[in-house]
Amino acid sequence: MLLGRTAECARLDDLVDAARGGRSGALVVRGEAGIGKSSLLAYASSVAGDLIQLRTHGIEAETGLPYVGLADLFRPVTDRLDRIPARQAAALTGALALGPAVDQDRYAVAAGTLSLLGAVSETGPVLMVVDDAQWLDPYSLDALAFATRRLKREGVAALYATRDADGAASRLAPVETLDLSGLDAASARRLVAAEPLSPHDVNRLLTEARGNPLALVELPALLARGGHRPDTGAPLPIGEMLTRTFHSAVTRLPASTQDAVLLLAVLGPRPLAGTERVLRAHELTYAALEPAERAGLLTVEEGAYVFRHPLVRSSVYHGASAVRRWQAHRTVAHALRDATAPSAVERYAWHLAESGADPDEEVAAALERAASGGPGSLTLPLAARLYAHAARFTPEDERRALRLLAAARAAQAAGSLDEAADLLDRALRHAARERTRLDIRQVRCYVDIQRGRTALARDRLRAAVEDARHVDPALAAVMLGGITFTELAIGDLTAARAASAESMRLADALGDPSATLPVRLLHALVELLGGDAEKGRTLLHDLEKPLAAPDLAFPYPVSGVGGLCHLAAEELDAGHALLDRAVHDARASSTVGLLAHLLGTAAVLEFWSGRWNASLAHADESVRLGEDTGRVLEVCRALAAQARTEAARGKEADCRRHAARATSLAAVTGLPLDAARAQGALGLLELGRGRFEESARHLEQVREFSVANGRGDGLYLCWAADLADAYVHLHRPDDAYDVLRVLDHEAGRGHRPVTAAAAARVRGMLEPARADHHMDRALARLDDVTAPFERARTEFARGELLRRQGRRGEARRRLRLGLGLFERLGASGWADRAAAELRAAGGDGARTGGAGHTPLDGLTPQELRVALAVGRGVTNHEVAEQLFLSVKTVEFHLGNIYRKLDGVHRRAQLVRLISRSADT
Repeated sequence: MLLGRTAECARLDDLVDAARGGRSGALVVRGEAGIGKSSLLAYASSVAGDLIQLRTHGIEAETGLPYVGLADLFRPVTDRLDRIPARQAAALTGALALGPAVDQDRYAVAAGTLSLLGAVSETGPVLMVVDDAQWLDPYSLDALAFATRRLKREGVAALYATRDADGAASRLAPVETLDLSGLDAASARRLVAAEPLSPHDVNRLLTEARGNPLALVELPALLARGGHRPDTGAPLPIGEMLTRTFHSAVTRLPASTQDAVLLLAVLGPRPLAGTERVLRAHELTYAALEPAERAGLLTVEEGAYVFRHPLVRSSVYHGASAVRRWQAHRTVAHALRDATAPSAVERYAWHLAESGADPDEEVAAALERAASGGPGSLTLPLAARLYAHAARFTPEDERRALRLLAAARAAQAAGSLDEAADLLDRALRHAARERTRLDIRQVRCYVDIQRGRTALARDRLRAAVEDARHVDPALAAVMLGGITFTELAIGDLTAARAASAESMRLADALGDPSATLPVRLLHALVELLGGDAEKGRTLLHDLEKPLAAPDLAFPYPVSGVGGLCHLAAEELDAGHALLDRAVHDARASSTVGLLAHLLGTAAVLEFWSGRWNASLAHADESVRLGEDTGRVLEVCRALAAQARTEAARGKEADCRRHAARATSLAAVTGLPLDAARAQGALGLLELGRGRFEESARHLEQVREFSVANGRGDGLYLCWAADLADAYVHLHRPDDAYDVLRVLDHEAGRGHRPVTAAAAARVRGMLEPARADHHMDRALARLDDVTAPFERARTEFARGELLRRQGRRGEARRRLRLGLGLFERLGASGWADRAAAELRAAGGDGARTGGAGHTPLDGLTPQELRVALAVGRGVTNHEVAEQLFLSVKTVEFHLGNIYRKLDGVHRRAQLVRLISRSADT
């Protein structure tokens, strides 16, 4: 047990014990330098001697080297890579420089990280320790954060130590954080009791050290040797005080040793042979480091000289003059100049840049060649770094801009959107040619779209497109397509229609349909949403073949736009088939950002198809993946979809929570369409509960948004049928007829069976004398599409009318049909209303299926996703790969599923249950 850290050690004991019991857990230990974070990590390692241990630590000099921390962590277990899914293994192998790189975004590596931890845990419980996480390269940290958030039943204890309050700890959120403070007075006094210091010096040190264990250990020893004494003025920050203390010890070393430790501080930990090569370049040997080892500043670990504490390295590096640091970096760069491995080339470039070297086209060209090496030669993050270094050494502005643009494209493809934005801003400052500037501006806009800054992207594209017309009409067409995309995301169909028409004029003039696929697809969507729907449908079907194998990259998520087209055309089966293929491909390639987009659209399609469990599962996963990848746009879209399905289900608290969050995010990111969709969900919730005034209040806001933005009604933003229903029940027929005109217009724009059925249903509610005719038409329209909720509402509305007309027997038959469908769907509020009407019609109100609940209602979102995946007949390993979970976590969720579902104890029974439900 560590002195003064009883509670902290007990927390670590619990973490390790949980791993022994097969329960994963994670903890971030946070505190200032010297506060004892590393000691706590060492304690955890000591009590976890029976666990498989994986360790790494951040190194300030290597923060910019992609995946260097992950490579260090997984070095002992790379033989397990053949136990994880092949595509994840390929991505991870490339990232760890163990094989050829693959062109996948960083989340393919993150998925592989989770799978590899799961594979290692199959042998036994695991302790994963990451020290100095504030200096871990961001690619490694993000991969570990992605994996840590998904650890469940693998028996992995993940332990991080960091100094910062905002960097590593925030990236690891919501992992529990343990903030370390100084030792209590009694423990601090015990720690210095053995030092031969006067009572005055002891009291002074206790005051200055403020309970910091490293200060309490180091400063007394130095004072006992007559060394540097802290200033008597205001207390220094602990880190600065210790750095000065270590620097005092360094200055007493021989000059050759000071040079040698500076080279080591610049070089970072390396095997002794590598360190010796650099020392020889400075006419030194590693024997020059021995005085520093004897002074307690260095130690040898795993065949390499390392500083005893990161503050020692900091004091050596920052205590040296700028000229001496430049010389040291130049020496290291000289030793690496003949390197051929991409990671070594990157180190060479970094050291050369830190040496103060002037721009040199020969160096820049060599770095560019390394960055653009053949397929499989290096990962996208490393390519981005090398292109950026090449730009640093490029003397001529235009060429520098092109290299920065290449770096930004690589960073964007890797999923590093903030890095890409910064590189593009730098590139624009150097670009001289107008075409180069336009390319940079275009990519910058697409990065903004991915970051959820849709209005900003639209405004930047508008500013750029006029310049592009005169330089490259094809580029102008694509930019106008980008404006269309952003306007659609914002919800302004009037503006989208104008931009789309203009982009199509340019695209038609080019005469190359394949080059303008996204432009044509977006035009189809615009026509389907508010123009000539039959023209849009024809264009969509003409694009069916290229949509079968789309380019998954931006500027636009082609498969997702195709899914929205089928939704707008009310071709639910075709949309489901397209998105199912696209989701499968995105899962297989671990293209997580794209997957978040596809699932958000699929959630809406599944709602209308009556597969509500699948809708909720897709929406929840889209939210989680959107949060992981920083795609705020996808989070907002998915929350609105989630709220609508929960509204239909009558899950009031969940619906209100998700609608409120969607509204809040929409306000921050400038996405009023999703705020309107959230209001629509609340309107549907109130309608299902029979609270018609409240329903109308919400839906009138959606109507106002729709009218202001040139929109009608459709399956993505749906309000008219619900508002008309509310008006009918509020005895406001004139208002209901006004809304019916919107539905009639939408139904008349082409073959749209769901909208046509809704229009006929509302007309039947308003015209009781001809209700049979209108309701028959509504049900006939629904024969063309699988939309069970719409069918249930139609049967229910017809039963209501029949009861009011005194046709109680017919009413009971219709109400029982509606009630059965509502209960099968799990539409609890609607089922309650139907049951009440049935009793009023003389029926017994008996339930046909569990009072509006489905067998899967009690499952958590994660359990639901697992159950639906198993229901498709895939293995546990396949489920783990598709859902970015470990096999053990899948097994854990399956155990919970079997406990919660009555009569389901085996896999075959679960498959049968899923196949019988609406969620096949």
